[in-house]
Amino acid sequence: MKTRGVLYIAYGDLFVKEALYSAESVKAQCPDLDITMFSDRMVDSPYIDDCKIISVSHLRSKIDYMDQSPYDLTIFLDTDTVINHNIEDMFEILETFDLVAAHDLARKRKKYSATIPEYGRIPYAFSEVNTGVLAYRKSEHTNRLFKRWQEYFYKYFHTCPWDQPSFRISSWEGCKEGLQMYIFPVEYNIRSKANREKQRKFHHEFGEEHLKPRIYHMHADSINQGKYDVDSLQQIFDFCKENFMEY
Repeated sequence: MKTRGVLYIAYGDLFVKEALYSAESVKAQCPDLDITMFSDRMVDSPYIDDCKIISVSHLRSKIDYMDQSPYDLTIFLDTDTVINHNIEDMFEILETFDLVAAHDLARKRKKYSATIPEYGRIPYAFSEVNTGVLAYRKSEHTNRLFKRWQEYFYKYFHTCPWDQPSFRISSWEGCKEGLQMYIFPVEYNIRSKANREKQRKFHHEFGEEHLKPRIYHMHADSINQGKYDVDSLQQIFDFCKENFMEY
């Protein structure tokens, strides 16, 4: 078994084509990094070091195969990722943690809180993570995580065909049993403006409290320069609402 590498799971002409562009971007930044693709066909490309044939039965096939990575340390990438900088430091985090992911804009969805009890019981502050960029190491905890993810995904498949709600449950339960999980900074998974707009468009499904700012963290005046002409809490709120960083 090779120590570390990148894994793609891609099927169909379009997703395979997209994955190859992503793999090309990996090799441009990390030329010596091994890349494996699981696919429904053999893929011959200078950017793919190994390819394994898999059987695809649904859109979220990564759930069925992510635990079969040939690497001790894996960076899993969705096909729509583009690498803009060397990412090998992601492996170094795995010396301490079992799993590393980035928060998704879907934190806790009202729709699934009402229909999936295990999901609804988890506090809002434990956000969904985006399963399209994950780093993980082979361990008892990650093996259990992936098995639990498969179980919850299929249990609620007809209620929720998406993979992240079931991963949220699985990682929450895993952390309670000792899974060491860390969150990447936002620059490791930069999403599109369209993705952010989708949260606004379908706000009724997520709930009125979804993405509502919990804590503002900024000075409402030039206090470090010896100035603080603030007369009310409302003035501070108005300043914060006007100047907060979009997320």
